[in-house]
Amino acid sequence: MTIEWSDAALSDLNRLALFLRDMHPMLAKRVASEIIAKSEVLAEHPRLDRPILGREEYRQVVLQVLNARYVFQYRYDGKRLVVLRVFHGRESRD
Repeated sequence: MTIEWSDAALSDLNRLALFLRDMHPMLAKRVASEIIAKSEVLAEHPRLDRPILGREEYRQVVLQVLNARYVFQYRYDGKRLVVLRVFHGRESRD
């Protein structure tokens, strides 16, 4: 299965990379690449972890990327898997 990325999820990747670029320039690209690589586990296990919003097709999983936890929110309808959002585990989400 091919994983698709929503515009919001791509924006999240960019935001995370920009944040890291200011503090650890060498790490920014590596973390973004690792986030994308880690998301591939969803292709093999599209119902990983738990549903969100009370709907089975919307799911959330926390995955370890290098030494940090990242929250992946995605939608799987049985045919398509779309990453909707990606957050650092310590990030405030309102």
